Amino acid sequence: MPSSHYASTWKTGGAAVKPLEEVNAIGRRYAELPEEIPAAGDRMVSNPEKENLLLELCQCFHPYLMKYLVMICRGRVPIVGHGNFPAYTNKDVKPFLMYFLAKGQKPTYQILTTISRTLHLAFKGMQTEEVYDVLMEQLVGALKGYDPNYKSTVKMVVEAANHEFSKRKQFSAAELNRHLDIDSTRYLRLLGRLGFLREQERAEKTAMIFGPAPGGRHWSCQRAASSSRLLPPEVVRSFRI
Repeated sequence: MPSSHYASTWKTGGAAVKPLEEVNAIGRRYAELPEEIPAAGDRMVSNPEKENLLLELCQCFHPYLMKYLVMICRGRVPIVGHGNFPAYTNKDVKPFLMYFLAKGQKPTYQILTTISRTLHLAFKGMQTEEVYDVLMEQLVGALKGYDPNYKSTVKMVVEAANHEFSKRKQFSAAELNRHLDIDSTRYLRLLGRLGFLREQERAEKTAMIFGPAPGGRHWSCQRAASSSRLLPPEVVRSFRI
């Protein structure tokens, strides 16, 4: 990358690779800090401590971004080991490349290498630093959405839905949010991906019965006919810490 790029002086080896426990601790501190803090004149300003932690986290993941950057720009699968095991694919790269496998294909080193040689097509016309910026943008988005207590949060959302809407077939995220101190949308979407809830578009007449907020969505449960709860007990147990 050019010397003018913000990440050009960041390290990729040695002390730059921090232990997992240390990175997790930084991530937890970042997630628990408020986005804004009070300032003079009853104003709210960005929390500098949170911004510094975000920068530190970006630097922690810089070696990983560089690994994927090389894979995208050069079409090479990162490997670990030498000698008798020169083609042992990096454990966090292999699951990523497997998303691009054709049905029935096996994740051999040769096939994964072929896949890696096509990744650059998603970044046509971009310079190396521009590709890095796209990767960094995705990383920052993931960090901003990080919830270290997501298991207990999902459990809280499930229990609130069961308690408040046990006699209804549908409810909206806006309605559920009135009973919570958080925005439940992302957790409802998670439950939808897991098959416990079914998302319905706001345009449906049945969804309008409950008066969703502008742009809001309704969620209806997929439950057994004999069940009197919106979500079965096993959902709560599955997210119990």
